[in-house]
Amino acid sequence: MPAAILCSLFSACLAACGDPQPYPARAPSEHYLPTLRLATERLAEDYQTVGSVVSDERVEISSRLPAYVRAISVREGEHIRRGQVLVQLDARDQEAAVQQAQAQRALREAALRDAERTLVDTQTLLARGLVSDAARRKAQLERDTADQLLRTEDAALSAAQAQLRYTEIVSPVDGVVAERPARAGDLVTPGRPLLVVESDTALLFETAAAESQVQHITVGDVAQVNIDATGKSYRATVLRVVPSGDPVTRRFTVKLQLDDAAGLTPGLFGRSRFKVGETDGLRVPDAALAQRGGLTGVFVVSEKDRLDFRWVRTGRRDGVLTEITAGLQAGETVLAQVPETVRDGDRLKRQSP
Repeated sequence: MPAAILCSLFSACLAACGDPQPYPARAPSEHYLPTLRLATERLAEDYQTVGSVVSDERVEISSRLPAYVRAISVREGEHIRRGQVLVQLDARDQEAAVQQAQAQRALREAALRDAERTLVDTQTLLARGLVSDAARRKAQLERDTADQLLRTEDAALSAAQAQLRYTEIVSPVDGVVAERPARAGDLVTPGRPLLVVESDTALLFETAAAESQVQHITVGDVAQVNIDATGKSYRATVLRVVPSGDPVTRRFTVKLQLDDAAGLTPGLFGRSRFKVGETDGLRVPDAALAQRGGLTGVFVVSEKDRLDFRWVRTGRRDGVLTEITAGLQAGETVLAQVPETVRDGDRLKRQSP
């Protein structure tokens, strides 16, 4: 093939592989949309903490006497009611003690009856002049002694019966079984927990506040609690602020009373928000925020009604308005409503007078 032809083909290939022609630029569109002039306003300064729903009545149920566990009738997570039998202990020793006390009482009761008859007989003989007054005093003393011994046996019988009642352990509150460390057959001693019961009617939200913020939280303050498991917000009131802080974390325990704790259980994770002051800030309607290129921003009305997309950093939201913490200044004008069709560089169409 002649060299001239090869050169021509090579030149044609280079021309075909050259840079493509750029697409024509999109002409800016015009939009007739509402605008908003930004103004500084006083905003609540919030302090957010994390915590959990807790029971204000957490009871560790234990035995008052050493004994073997015969049966535990409840398990973890089970709802129980006040007065319900939870644990039964081996009561053979206590039953024997009751029987022994009853037998001793019967003997003392018989001795008292005999002493009372002796006293009556002695008083009769004294009236007839057949015995001395010393004999009557002795009979009176024996009767009084027998009465005191009977009272002692009554107390011993009551104590034995109380010990017998302690072998049947009942719930002191309505609630839920949180822990069950003991099992049937265990030998328990006084003070060792058999069950842990948490009341499901006295629920609080417990959190910890830093020492730099706890001074701004007082009893009676209203706070907001968000529970992750339910996805709901709850109004709460500061019930207690523990004045003694943790020396390691430098945090202070704060407990809040939930206005409506229906559906909540101890252990649920949540976040609490306290108002600790006020600060100047800017807010825009949620409808003014737009997503462009994965960024959140607003369209600022600049010179010659040009719409410029500006990235912003957002803060707190209350469902209608969103705080802007960076990217905007007071006095600027933004679109109050942003359709998907609005693009950077478009124009704002003004309403003709």
